[in-house]
Amino acid sequence: MDVAPDTTDGPPASAARPTGGGAPGADAAGHAPRVEVVAGPGVREFVAARGGRLYVWAVEHRCCTGGLTLLEADVSPAPGRQPPGTVLPVEGFELRLDAARRGLPRRLVLELGSRGRRVRAYWNDCAFVID
Repeated sequence: MDVAPDTTDGPPASAARPTGGGAPGADAAGHAPRVEVVAGPGVREFVAARGGRLYVWAVEHRCCTGGLTLLEADVSPAPGRQPPGTVLPVEGFELRLDAARRGLPRRLVLELGSRGRRVRAYWNDCAFVID
């Protein structure tokens, strides 16, 4: 796993090359694009204490004004869905990502929610997925 140098005062980032699932956006050699994963304070400990695996998936919402795709994250797979096939190795835990046929983000930020009971995921620093 490649780790990006920490040049900020924030949490350390890791640039992971996904495995499994034939991630969209692979290069000619079949390598998936790198994803910078930033785990905020307490995320690694939170996930490790609950089995060491975090699932992140996209949820598409539709209404009269168009579509909106949000991210959900949990230490258990989404109910009624196959566990995501794209594995991003992150220092301290395994991250499994289902990007809902959108390719992969350049950056995935993980933070503990305000009450510390769940992880929030941000696609390229946004709370929603931008196509």
